Amino acid sequence: MLYFSKLTLDKRLVQVSGCVLGGQFVHVLGANGAGKSTLLAALSGLLTAESGDITLQGQPLQDYSLHQLAQIRCLQEQQQNSVFAISVRESLAFFAPQGEFPAALEQALEIEQFLSRSLMELSGGESRRVQVARALWQIWPAIERGRGVILLDEPTQGLDFRHQHLLLQMLTGLALLGNVIIISHHDLNLCQQYAHQVWLMHSGAMVSQGAPDIIMTINQLSGVFGCEVRNFVDSRGNKLWQTYVTQPQQ
Repeated sequence: MLYFSKLTLDKRLVQVSGCVLGGQFVHVLGANGAGKSTLLAALSGLLTAESGDITLQGQPLQDYSLHQLAQIRCLQEQQQNSVFAISVRESLAFFAPQGEFPAALEQALEIEQFLSRSLMELSGGESRRVQVARALWQIWPAIERGRGVILLDEPTQGLDFRHQHLLLQMLTGLALLGNVIIISHHDLNLCQQYAHQVWLMHSGAMVSQGAPDIIMTINQLSGVFGCEVRNFVDSRGNKLWQTYVTQPQQ
């Protein structure tokens, strides 16, 4: 459903290739500056690569008009601070004015209690949940048909543990409908629990991609993040990850 080959952009992306089928939930991992945000922006069509190809639903991405793309793909960027003292409800209506806000989104993201509050009054986590809701509502008709492409850049940033899981559980359900979902973040345990496919990035390149149990190895993760990584299995058989930075000897 989404295919890209040898994307290169100003040293931020270096010959990056990959493919996502409908129904897959992809997690992009990598240190700061690895190229995760740039890749998502390129796949959304907001950034144009210097070279390489992107195909969406069998059609070159550049053949879509911005209006067509806005109906089938959404992008939630890391920095989306509002300078307007409008309510959450007004903000959502402005970005996606069609019909009533979906109850499924309202409940999954738990934003109903502050719909009437100003954007300027929200905490960081509340603001992040509104940003995700706004992105998803933009293409909600396509999502309901299982034809959406959802690109979220660090959507769990600022969220407490409960809302991290609520968000990823909702996205897992949307993937089951047939949608393509690609998110970036840094949490190895969330990735282990929810990802269908993992992309490891380092210095603008795709280091490895595949199923979590294959890609998430101690050697690969340690190399990508530049720190010591260990894992262990708990009493329920779940693999858990821990990270360390070794202090230099005095």
